[in-house]
Amino acid sequence: MDVTIRKLADSIGMTTETIRHYREIGLLDPKLEENGYYKYTIKDALTALLTKEMRTYGLQLEYIRDSYATIQEYNSHLANWEAELIREMEMIQLKLSRMHETRVYASCGIRILNKVEEFDGPPTWAIAAINREKGFIASSDIEKWVKNFPFTYVSATIPLEELYRKEGVEPYDIQIGLGALIHYVEEFRLPLTDRAYYQPGGHFIRTCITTKDPFSLSPQDLSVLLEYAKEHDYVFTSCTGGRVLYIDRTEKEPLFYLLVWVRVEPKNTSLATTSETVFTEQKSR
Repeated sequence: MDVTIRKLADSIGMTTETIRHYREIGLLDPKLEENGYYKYTIKDALTALLTKEMRTYGLQLEYIRDSYATIQEYNSHLANWEAELIREMEMIQLKLSRMHETRVYASCGIRILNKVEEFDGPPTWAIAAINREKGFIASSDIEKWVKNFPFTYVSATIPLEELYRKEGVEPYDIQIGLGALIHYVEEFRLPLTDRAYYQPGGHFIRTCITTKDPFSLSPQDLSVLLEYAKEHDYVFTSCTGGRVLYIDRTEKEPLFYLLVWVRVEPKNTSLATTSETVFTEQKSR
Protein backbone atom coordinates (compact mmCIF):
# COMPACT_ATOMS: atom_id res chain seq x y z
CA MET A 1 0.00 0.00 0.00
CA ASP A 2 1.69 3.17 -1.26
CA VAL A 3 0.53 6.66 -0.26
CA THR A 4 1.50 10.26 -0.89
CA ILE A 5 3.41 12.30 1.64
CA ARG A 6 0.22 14.20 2.54
CA LYS A 7 -1.70 10.98 3.14
CA LEU A 8 1.14 9.59 5.25
CA ALA A 9 1.39 12.78 7.29
CA ASP A 10 -2.35 12.87 7.98
CA SER A 11 -2.37 9.19 8.94
CA ILE A 12 0.50 9.24 11.45
CA GLY A 13 0.02 12.74 12.87
CA MET A 14 3.27 14.26 11.61
CA THR A 15 3.96 17.19 9.30
CA THR A 16 4.97 16.82 5.71
CA GLU A 17 8.06 18.92 6.51
CA THR A 18 9.24 16.37 9.11
CA ILE A 19 8.63 13.42 6.78
CA ARG A 20 10.41 15.21 3.93
CA HIS A 21 13.38 15.93 6.23
CA TYR A 22 13.56 12.28 7.29
CA ARG A 23 13.64 11.32 3.60
CA GLU A 24 16.32 13.88 2.74
CA ILE A 25 18.72 12.63 5.42
CA GLY A 26 18.19 8.99 4.44
CA LEU A 27 15.92 7.75 7.22
CA LEU A 28 13.05 7.01 4.85
CA ASP A 29 13.33 5.32 1.44
CA PRO A 30 10.11 5.99 -0.49
CA LYS A 31 9.69 5.05 -4.11
CA LEU A 32 10.17 7.84 -6.64
CA GLU A 33 7.40 7.75 -9.24
CA GLU A 34 7.78 8.77 -12.91
CA ASN A 35 5.76 11.93 -12.21
CA GLY A 36 8.42 13.06 -9.71
CA TYR A 37 6.37 12.36 -6.58
CA TYR A 38 7.35 9.97 -3.81
CA LYS A 39 5.16 7.14 -2.62
CA TYR A 40 5.49 5.99 1.00
CA THR A 41 4.91 2.55 2.46
CA ILE A 42 3.94 1.07 5.82
CA LYS A 43 7.66 0.55 6.44
CA ASP A 44 8.21 4.31 6.04
CA ALA A 45 5.32 4.99 8.43
CA LEU A 46 6.75 2.72 11.14
CA THR A 47 10.25 4.13 10.66
CA ALA A 48 8.98 7.70 10.96
CA LEU A 49 6.97 6.94 14.09
CA LEU A 50 9.77 5.04 15.83
CA THR A 51 12.22 7.80 14.89
CA LYS A 52 9.91 10.38 16.42
CA GLU A 53 9.68 8.30 19.60
CA MET A 54 13.44 7.81 19.85
CA ARG A 55 13.99 11.54 19.38
CA THR A 56 12.03 12.15 22.59
CA TYR A 57 14.78 10.26 24.44
CA GLY A 58 17.35 12.70 23.13
CA LEU A 59 18.77 10.58 20.31
CA GLN A 60 20.16 12.48 17.36
CA LEU A 61 18.74 11.75 13.93
CA GLU A 62 22.18 10.84 12.63
CA TYR A 63 22.54 8.20 15.36
CA ILE A 64 19.14 6.72 14.56
CA ARG A 65 19.93 6.68 10.85
CA ASP A 66 23.41 5.17 11.15
CA SER A 67 22.80 2.76 14.03
CA TYR A 68 22.66 -0.95 13.21
CA ALA A 69 22.49 -2.06 16.84
CA THR A 70 20.69 -5.19 17.94
CA ILE A 71 17.73 -4.88 20.29
CA GLN A 72 20.05 -5.97 23.12
CA GLU A 73 22.45 -3.14 22.30
CA TYR A 74 19.54 -0.75 22.00
CA ASN A 75 18.35 -1.81 25.46
CA SER A 76 21.84 -1.18 26.83
CA HIS A 77 21.82 2.29 25.28
CA LEU A 78 18.43 2.95 26.86
CA ALA A 79 19.88 2.05 30.27
CA ASN A 80 22.71 4.56 29.72
CA TRP A 81 20.30 7.27 28.61
CA GLU A 82 18.09 6.54 31.60
CA ALA A 83 21.06 6.96 33.96
CA GLU A 84 21.95 10.24 32.26
CA LEU A 85 18.40 11.53 32.66
CA ILE A 86 18.47 10.57 36.34
CA ARG A 87 21.68 12.58 36.78
CA GLU A 88 20.10 15.54 35.00
CA MET A 89 17.03 15.30 37.22
CA GLU A 90 19.22 15.18 40.32
CA MET A 91 21.05 18.30 39.16
CA ILE A 92 17.75 20.07 38.45
CA GLN A 93 16.56 19.17 41.94
CA LEU A 94 19.84 20.45 43.38
CA LYS A 95 19.49 23.72 41.44
CA LEU A 96 15.90 24.07 42.61
CA SER A 97 17.05 23.63 46.20
CA ARG A 98 19.80 26.18 45.64
CA MET A 99 17.34 28.64 44.10
CA HIS A 100 15.25 28.36 47.25
CA GLU A 101 18.36 29.03 49.36
CA THR A 102 19.15 32.11 47.27
CA ARG A 103 15.59 33.36 47.64
CA VAL A 104 15.90 32.93 51.41
CA TYR A 105 19.06 35.07 51.35
CA ALA A 106 17.32 37.75 49.26
CA SER A 107 14.31 37.76 51.62
CA CYS A 108 16.68 38.03 54.55
CA GLY A 109 18.40 41.03 52.97
CA ILE A 110 15.07 42.81 52.54
CA ARG A 111 14.00 41.97 56.09
CA ILE A 112 17.16 43.13 57.88
CA LEU A 113 18.18 46.08 55.70
CA ASN A 114 20.10 48.34 58.10
CA LYS A 115 19.05 46.07 60.97
CA VAL A 116 20.79 43.24 62.81
CA GLU A 117 19.71 39.71 63.63
CA GLU A 118 21.38 36.70 65.21
CA PHE A 119 21.46 33.22 63.72
CA ASP A 120 23.30 29.92 63.83
CA GLY A 121 25.00 29.08 60.56
CA PRO A 122 27.18 26.47 58.82
CA PRO A 123 30.85 26.81 57.81
CA THR A 124 31.73 28.59 54.57
CA TRP A 125 34.73 29.11 52.35
CA ALA A 126 35.55 32.16 50.24
CA ILE A 127 38.30 32.67 47.69
CA ALA A 128 39.54 36.16 46.80
CA ALA A 129 39.57 37.42 43.19
CA ILE A 130 39.90 41.18 43.78
CA ASN A 131 41.67 42.81 46.69
CA ARG A 132 41.09 46.47 47.54
CA GLU A 133 44.79 47.13 48.03
CA LYS A 134 46.32 44.70 45.53
CA GLY A 135 43.69 44.86 42.81
CA PHE A 136 42.87 41.93 40.53
CA ILE A 137 44.43 38.59 41.45
CA ALA A 138 44.99 36.33 38.46
CA SER A 139 44.46 32.64 39.20
CA SER A 140 43.14 29.59 37.40
CA ASP A 141 41.57 28.36 40.65
CA ILE A 142 38.70 30.82 40.43
CA GLU A 143 37.52 29.32 37.14
CA LYS A 144 36.08 26.19 38.72
CA TRP A 145 34.26 28.30 41.32
CA VAL A 146 32.66 30.36 38.56
CA LYS A 147 31.70 27.25 36.60
CA ASN A 148 29.80 25.98 39.63
CA PHE A 149 27.36 28.88 39.89
CA PRO A 150 24.70 28.87 41.36
CA PHE A 151 26.25 26.70 44.09
CA THR A 152 28.84 29.40 44.65
CA TYR A 153 28.08 33.09 45.16
CA VAL A 154 29.77 36.47 44.81
CA SER A 155 31.43 37.00 48.18
CA ALA A 156 32.74 39.99 50.12
CA THR A 157 35.17 39.19 52.92
CA ILE A 158 36.71 41.46 55.54
CA PRO A 159 39.65 39.86 57.41
CA LEU A 160 39.26 39.64 61.19
CA GLU A 161 42.19 41.96 61.91
CA GLU A 162 40.59 44.62 59.70
CA LEU A 163 37.43 44.59 61.81
CA TYR A 164 39.43 45.60 64.86
CA ARG A 165 42.04 47.80 63.22
CA LYS A 166 39.96 50.18 61.14
CA GLU A 167 37.82 53.02 62.47
CA GLY A 168 35.51 55.72 61.13
CA VAL A 169 35.53 56.08 57.36
CA GLU A 170 38.84 54.31 56.78
CA PRO A 171 38.08 51.66 54.12
CA TYR A 172 38.47 48.01 54.95
CA ASP A 173 40.84 45.89 52.88
CA ILE A 174 37.86 44.01 51.50
CA GLN A 175 38.25 40.90 49.37
CA ILE A 176 35.75 40.32 46.56
CA GLY A 177 35.55 36.81 45.16
CA LEU A 178 33.52 33.62 45.28
CA GLY A 179 32.09 31.89 48.32
CA ALA A 180 30.30 28.64 49.04
CA LEU A 181 28.81 26.63 51.86
CA ILE A 182 31.23 23.93 52.92
CA HIS A 183 29.14 21.03 51.62
CA TYR A 184 29.17 22.55 48.13
CA VAL A 185 32.95 23.02 48.34
CA GLU A 186 33.27 19.32 49.15
CA GLU A 187 30.66 18.11 46.66
CA PHE A 188 32.09 20.00 43.69
CA ARG A 189 35.72 19.69 44.84
CA LEU A 190 36.34 23.41 44.64
CA PRO A 191 40.06 24.26 44.82
CA LEU A 192 41.34 25.99 47.96
CA THR A 193 44.53 28.02 47.95
CA ASP A 194 46.36 30.46 50.20
CA ARG A 195 43.79 33.06 49.08
CA ALA A 196 40.91 31.12 50.64
CA TYR A 197 39.18 32.24 53.82
CA TYR A 198 37.49 29.73 56.09
CA GLN A 199 34.67 30.77 58.36
CA PRO A 200 33.68 28.08 60.85
CA GLY A 201 30.08 27.46 61.71
CA GLY A 202 28.63 28.82 64.90
CA HIS A 203 26.66 31.77 66.19
CA PHE A 204 26.54 34.85 63.95
CA ILE A 205 25.18 38.36 63.71
CA ARG A 206 24.31 39.79 60.31
CA THR A 207 23.00 42.83 58.54
CA CYS A 208 22.23 43.97 55.02
CA ILE A 209 23.59 47.27 53.73
CA THR A 210 23.65 49.13 50.44
CA THR A 211 26.66 50.83 48.92
CA LYS A 212 27.60 52.41 45.62
CA ASP A 213 31.17 51.16 45.99
CA PRO A 214 31.92 47.93 47.87
CA PHE A 215 35.61 48.84 47.98
CA SER A 216 34.85 51.98 49.98
CA LEU A 217 33.22 49.94 52.75
CA SER A 218 34.27 51.26 56.15
CA PRO A 219 33.37 50.84 59.85
CA GLN A 220 30.88 53.65 59.37
CA ASP A 221 28.99 51.53 56.83
CA LEU A 222 28.92 48.61 59.27
CA SER A 223 28.16 50.75 62.30
CA VAL A 224 24.83 49.02 62.95
CA LEU A 225 26.64 45.66 63.15
CA LEU A 226 29.58 46.97 65.20
CA GLU A 227 27.32 48.78 67.67
CA TYR A 228 25.13 45.72 68.08
CA ALA A 229 28.17 43.60 68.93
CA LYS A 230 29.32 46.18 71.47
CA GLU A 231 25.90 46.50 73.08
CA HIS A 232 25.59 42.72 73.45
CA ASP A 233 29.15 42.23 74.66
CA TYR A 234 30.12 40.15 71.63
CA VAL A 235 33.59 39.74 70.17
CA PHE A 236 34.29 38.72 66.60
CA THR A 237 35.95 35.32 66.16
CA SER A 238 36.36 35.13 62.38
CA CYS A 239 36.54 37.14 59.23
CA THR A 240 33.22 38.37 57.93
CA GLY A 241 31.17 36.34 55.55
CA GLY A 242 29.53 38.42 52.88
CA ARG A 243 27.38 37.99 49.83
CA VAL A 244 26.61 40.46 47.07
CA LEU A 245 22.86 39.90 46.83
CA TYR A 246 21.86 42.24 44.05
CA ILE A 247 22.75 45.27 41.95
CA ASP A 248 19.96 47.84 41.73
CA ARG A 249 20.31 49.77 38.46
CA THR A 250 17.17 51.86 38.74
CA GLU A 251 19.18 55.00 39.57
CA LYS A 252 22.07 56.69 37.76
CA GLU A 253 24.65 54.81 39.82
CA PRO A 254 24.37 51.08 40.58
CA LEU A 255 23.51 50.27 44.19
CA PHE A 256 24.99 47.08 45.64
CA TYR A 257 23.12 45.11 48.28
CA LEU A 258 25.53 43.32 50.61
CA LEU A 259 24.57 40.72 53.19
CA VAL A 260 27.30 40.73 55.84
CA TRP A 261 27.66 38.28 58.70
CA VAL A 262 30.34 37.60 61.30
CA ARG A 263 30.85 34.85 63.85
CA VAL A 264 30.63 36.04 67.44
CA GLU A 265 31.04 34.82 71.01
CA PRO A 266 30.26 36.45 74.34
CA LYS A 267 33.30 38.38 75.53
CA ASN A 268 33.65 36.41 78.74
CA THR A 269 33.86 33.07 76.91
CA SER A 270 36.09 34.13 74.07
CA LEU A 271 39.24 34.91 76.03
CA ALA A 272 40.43 31.34 75.69
CA THR A 273 39.38 31.12 72.06
CA THR A 274 41.78 32.08 69.33
CA SER A 275 40.65 33.22 65.95
CA GLU A 276 39.49 30.37 63.82
CA THR A 277 39.98 32.28 60.59
CA VAL A 278 42.17 30.10 58.45
CA PHE A 279 44.26 31.05 55.46
CA THR A 280 44.38 27.58 54.02
CA GLU A 281 47.49 26.26 52.35
CA GLN A 282 45.72 23.31 50.84
CA LYS A 283 46.59 22.44 47.30
CA SER A 284 43.90 22.59 44.65
CA ARG A 285 42.03 19.35 44.76
